[in-house]
Amino acid sequence: MEYSLTKLENIYKELKEIVDYENKLHMMDQTLNQIDLSKIEDEIIPAIEEIIYYDPTPQYLYDNDGGEPAISAEQMHSGAWKQHQEFHS
Repeated sequence: MEYSLTKLENIYKELKEIVDYENKLHMMDQTLNQIDLSKIEDEIIPAIEEIIYYDPTPQYLYDNDGGEPAISAEQMHSGAWKQHQEFHS
């Protein structure tokens, strides 16, 4: 049994191979017209990439740089408590 995502990955690879092959050919030797080739390259392949490489991680968990995860509520609370103790000692 082949899963739908696996089939979609195979289609994605095949489309990329087709685009690469067609782009290597001289314009007069291409079997796809340039408009259709551009549509595959600029619209269809990126749409499939979004499905295949979907990241379900909520974007708000990371800072604006996309680096380290933001601190948790527990970390924030313990930091505030430590600061509070320092101010009152």
